[in-house]
Amino acid sequence: AYARTGRGNPTMSCAASAVGLISRVAPGVSPRPGRTASVPAGRGALQVVAAKKKSKRDQERKAAKRAEAKELNARFAAAKEDAGDEAEKDAAPAAKSGPAPYEGTGTVMQSLTICGSFKEKTGDKLLDGTVMVQEAAERLFNAPFVCASHDAEDVFNYGNQAALSLWGLPWDEFVGMPSTKSAQDDDGIQSERRELLDKAAESGVIRDYSGVRQASDGRKFKVDGAIVWTITNKDGEKTGQAVRFDSFTWLNEDGTEGEAMTVAEGGQLVPAKAAAPADEPKAGASPEDIEKAAKAVDEQAAEVRRLKDEQGLTNADPEVQDAVAELLKRKSALAALEE
Repeated sequence: AYARTGRGNPTMSCAASAVGLISRVAPGVSPRPGRTASVPAGRGALQVVAAKKKSKRDQERKAAKRAEAKELNARFAAAKEDAGDEAEKDAAPAAKSGPAPYEGTGTVMQSLTICGSFKEKTGDKLLDGTVMVQEAAERLFNAPFVCASHDAEDVFNYGNQAALSLWGLPWDEFVGMPSTKSAQDDDGIQSERRELLDKAAESGVIRDYSGVRQASDGRKFKVDGAIVWTITNKDGEKTGQAVRFDSFTWLNEDGTEGEAMTVAEGGQLVPAKAAAPADEPKAGASPEDIEKAAKAVDEQAAEVRRLKDEQGLTNADPEVQDAVAELLKRKSALAALEE
C-alpha cells in the first residue's frame, strides 16, 4: 500500500518524490535481472505536456484566423470606401434638392413688399399683367430684369435669379451679404453709392440711374437705366431699398465698355444683340416654313435643357448664355414668320 500510494509513510513518500519513480511489478511478470521495473510518477504529467502543446497549436491557429479575418475586413472597408467615393463623383453633377428660394415664407412676403412698394413709389407695376398673390414670388424671381433689395442695415434680403446670375452667387451667399460688397471697395465708388441711396431715401425713388458695380469674381459692369426706390412701412419709416434694371455692360480691364447685356425670361443674362428686334418679316410665309422654324426653336430649347440637366451648367456659364442667345434668335425668326 505504501508503494502504490506513498501515503501514511512520510519517508517513503519523500523518497519517491525525490527520485520521481516508484517501483512496480506487474502481476505474473518478473523484472529483468538487475533492473527494477519503473514508470513515471504519474501519467498525468505526460497528459499535461501534451495538452499544453495542443493548446499552443490551437492558439496559433486561432491567431492566424484572426489575422486573416482582420485583413479581409480591412480589404472590405477599403473597397466600400472606394465605392462610396465613386458614388459621390457620379452624384456630384446632380442638382441640390429642396425648395426653390422663392418658395420660403419670408421670401414670399419680401417679394410682395417689393412689388407693393414699387407701385407705391413709381405708380407703375413691377410685374406685367394680372398677377395672383401666390404667383408673385415666382414671377418676380424669374422676371426678365435684375431685382434686389436690402434692409435698413444695408444687408441684402432678396435677389432674383438675374441678380444671382449677375453677381455670380447662390441664394444663401447673396442674401445676408452687406450691399456694400456689390460694388468695388473704392472710396470714390462707395461714396457715390452712398449718395445715391441717401437721395433715394429722401425722394422715395430715383430713375435712370447709371453706376458701376462689381460681381463676386471681380468683373465690373455698368448698370444702365436703373430704378432705385425706398421701401417703407405703414408709418412711413424706411425699412430698406430696392433696385430694378434690365440692361448692363461688362467693363474691360482698362475700364472701357465691353459687351452689352440684357435679361431674358427666366432671369437669363444674354448679349443685347441677341435680343434685338428681328428683321422684317417675310411676306406670305408658308406653313412649312413656320413648322420648320418651330422645330428649330424646340431643338434649341432642348439643347439649353441638356446643358443644364446633363452637364450641370447654370445661366452664368458661357455655353448656356450662347445657347440661350441662339434660342432667342430662333424664337424671333418664328415670330416674324407667324405675323
